[in-house]
Amino acid sequence: MAALRRALPAPLRRLLAAAEATAIDRGLTLWAVGGAPRDLAFGEPLNDLDLAIDGDVARFGHALRARLPGIEISAASAFGTVALTLNAAGGSVRLDLARLRAETYVRPGALPDVRWTRSIERDLARRDFTVNAIALGLTGGQRNCVVDPFGGIEDIAARRLRVLHPRSFEDDATRLWRGARLAAARRLRPDAETARLIEDGGRWAWTISGDRWVGELDFTTRRAGGAGVARLLDRWGVLRAIHPAWALDPRSMRALTRHPEPMPLARFVALLLAPLPEAGTILQRLAASRDVAEAVRQAARLLAMASPPSVEALLALERTGAEARLAARWLMPERVADWRALDRWERAASALSPDEVVALGVARGPALGSVLHELRRARFERTLTSKAAQRELVRRAVEREG
Repeated sequence: MAALRRALPAPLRRLLAAAEATAIDRGLTLWAVGGAPRDLAFGEPLNDLDLAIDGDVARFGHALRARLPGIEISAASAFGTVALTLNAAGGSVRLDLARLRAETYVRPGALPDVRWTRSIERDLARRDFTVNAIALGLTGGQRNCVVDPFGGIEDIAARRLRVLHPRSFEDDATRLWRGARLAAARRLRPDAETARLIEDGGRWAWTISGDRWVGELDFTTRRAGGAGVARLLDRWGVLRAIHPAWALDPRSMRALTRHPEPMPLARFVALLLAPLPEAGTILQRLAASRDVAEAVRQAARLLAMASPPSVEALLALERTGAEARLAARWLMPERVADWRALDRWERAASALSPDEVVALGVARGPALGSVLHELRRARFERTLTSKAAQRELVRRAVEREG
């Protein structure tokens, strides 16, 4: 208990103390579950906290808010979970609260059927990997008790990734992605049986909808170290299982390794897919949002741009979005001259305004647009740098037309 409190930032420590007091008042057993006991065993600082209780989470949340005003409570989900957020100096802190439950899967990939339970062991048995199936008692007769029915602490010491049961990936193939994320972040290696199940588990990837895979992508982008996750997903065959044409391009791996920081989802997906010929069909499989799909398409067009780029190519690409452009630059940093040319083209503009060109005798309409484009090209190519030189070009054009 003392170690848990020391590992938490002060605002989250305050929220935990209020949760413990609320549980004691209501006669409930409160458990720290999931990432907190795991990361505590790894000796790492805690930035979030998952708690479980043997009672109604909505009522508990409202009682907690009465004790500690200012808490925002999300609506309770069908899985008996709520998020409790406390706004504090320097930002907000969040505590996720869940009701103890057991789960069964009626078919592969389906969302589970839920049954409430008062048994922490049954709740831990529904989880994905042994290192995530550890609980620390916070109140009542279970205070300071560590519950580890599957040997998760031993696996942490051995840096071992191990599933809880042979049907784990059949029940929920997104656990393959979560396993890669966990293994990359904590430097874990699958044991022999888990490695075999990972190799076989890809055949269940089709049971997971595209939006659920995008959810895993999105969660990955919020943490540093996307390169390690992508490497394992490729090595384990998870990407190919989601779509046969999905493989990790060396340029993607290089870019993610050089830029390990968290990033927006659109940029992350563009880094993974833009170099691939079948990016469009992979996006369809993922049912990606419009902004994500557009970032991938724009980044692919930037990668396909001829080198050095023509003015016509620059004109076609000048409105590409910031995420697509950054992804393309990270994927092909050696094309620095081309990226600078695109930047310079966007900054280039006619030295003369449209009204000034009209005053020199050019009619509004297509003719005006054509002249302004030529003046912009001349500014970009540095052939006409002064307003006087551009006026002379316009006068000659008018004389030719006359």
